[in-house]
Amino acid sequence: MTSVKVEIRNEAAILTINRPEQRNAINYEVMDQLMAAIDKAESDPNVKYLVVTGSGDKVFCSGGDVRAFKELYTEEQAYTMLRKMGDVLDRLFFCQKPTVALLNGHAVGGGLELAIACDFRIAKKNIQVGFIQGSIGLTTGWGGSTYALTRMNHGEAMKMLMSADRYSDQEALANGCLTYVTTHASFQDDAYQYIENLLKRSPLILSTYKSYWLTSLDQNLIRDRVEKEIRSCAILWATEEHHHAVATFLNKSGRR
Repeated sequence: MTSVKVEIRNEAAILTINRPEQRNAINYEVMDQLMAAIDKAESDPNVKYLVVTGSGDKVFCSGGDVRAFKELYTEEQAYTMLRKMGDVLDRLFFCQKPTVALLNGHAVGGGLELAIACDFRIAKKNIQVGFIQGSIGLTTGWGGSTYALTRMNHGEAMKMLMSADRYSDQEALANGCLTYVTTHASFQDDAYQYIENLLKRSPLILSTYKSYWLTSLDQNLIRDRVEKEIRSCAILWATEEHHHAVATFLNKSGRR
């Protein structure tokens, strides 16, 4: 089964993480397929913008796949994995075309890092989001803190990061984490109507405005900050606190 499905619809490239039984968790295959899909969509002149979403109706992305990464114990092992997904989020954040995270369900941990790397976050009502990494002995490790502090009010971003709490859709809309929360019974219809109206102008108009935003950033500084974030997370990954949290999760889920 393809881990990332790609569909071109109304001039948009829809990238769907297709692992519903694993709560759309990220493994190495997802990383590779996301990177390839982003590259292809950005270079396709028939694509105006990218949408990243998840399969099913419960979870957008639950972050890293604990089972896939449970054998990573050392700082060096963790860094290799974190850097690989960090490169995917870098590609998404600096994409020359507008990007949208379409949250079909909860987005926690690395799932919210993936979402915050996108320009816009459109969410189904009654979902929860949160940088919950602190609850398992980690910080964000794919660049999420840097992207949150770039896109959001610093104070609000720091609250989300430091608390490691889950936020309701309305709380996340109010603090600037989310762009729009659907209100209609049909989530897909409402979400795509909003997205298509937001990004209805020509590809040249959209990419030009995106380039203006990108040139307003110190891209080297952002990449340096992300690298420090990944390095710091790799150090925490090797601690007993994190290994204990992983073991507890695997025991509870019966997935040893």
